[in-house]
Amino acid sequence: MKEPTIVKNLYQTVMGDAEGAAYLPQLILRDALLPELLGDDHGAINYWAGKSLARRFPLGNPKDASTFFEQAGFGTLTLLKQTDQVSEWQLSGEPVKLRKRLNAEEGFTLEAGFLAEMMAQQLGVATESELTDAPRKLRDQAVIFNVYTDPSDIIPDYDAPEPLKLIHPEDPAQD
Repeated sequence: MKEPTIVKNLYQTVMGDAEGAAYLPQLILRDALLPELLGDDHGAINYWAGKSLARRFPLGNPKDASTFFEQAGFGTLTLLKQTDQVSEWQLSGEPVKLRKRLNAEEGFTLEAGFLAEMMAQQLGVATESELTDAPRKLRDQAVIFNVYTDPSDIIPDYDAPEPLKLIHPEDPAQD
């Protein structure tokens, strides 16, 4: 069970931040309730949950991934570089900064799983994702993921899902 002081620290940290209140429900669920319910397996289960979410919300390209991550409250997702075998992504923004200040135990495994499955859907090959060290100047405000793809490990009988049509509220063409 989470210590009451950790939960109290979560509330104080989030509500003490000018932009934090909007993220309180998500952080209560992710960093207080789920670790208690899932126990020692919460990191692995969150990775699987991220993959499951990516199957439910298939994204067609990096721009859509950035938009979806922002809309879902995960943070600002940026594709830093991509080769045939590795894609490097940075996740930053207020929710990441808050979770880093809280020392979130599960280490962004939900997002890692989402990115792995998203890339598998887009490329049709086996993928895995891991959190890597962010540069020192970004450690308090961003996380870096490496998504590894194996071009020779093609998913058999793969049929790419229809990408989710994202809604862009600021785009007047969609009205």
